Amino acid sequence: MRTSEWIRIIVFSLIGSVLMFLGQPWIYRSKFPFVRLRSVPVDAWVSNYYMPGAYVVFFASLVATVLWYLLAAKAQVKGGKDVEKWSVVWWIIFLLPVLSIIIAIVFFKGSDEALLSLTSFFVLDILFLYWFTTATSSPGGLSFVPPGAFLMRRLFRN
Repeated sequence: MRTSEWIRIIVFSLIGSVLMFLGQPWIYRSKFPFVRLRSVPVDAWVSNYYMPGAYVVFFASLVATVLWYLLAAKAQVKGGKDVEKWSVVWWIIFLLPVLSIIIAIVFFKGSDEALLSLTSFFVLDILFLYWFTTATSSPGGLSFVPPGAFLMRRLFRN
């Protein structure tokens, strides 16, 4: 386990939390055309529906990221077959944030009008919090398992 990988995980998780808990509610409150809510009071909807759903998605993505990192750090990778198996593990862990979106939307959408924007924001959130973070911070022999990790690693050299 390298310090730089943990620092990236922490920094990207903090950036993701700022986007989720400050940026996206601000977008809803600013009444951008593609996220305008007319059928419900925006402030009440944000605090009663968006925020609880965002907490579910955020914590599921964070748990998935840390779980992947800890498992990958302890992995004994000896060849391509091992990397292939760990690739499947990465996708299985990715199901946790995906399921959290489903849970957040089913239990916390509050308005059919918000469905598209809410789903879009949550998908972007898990892409940043799980995919991007694991693509830039996966350890050792599994550093290129997340899709696009090679390109991301070139941008964020150790």
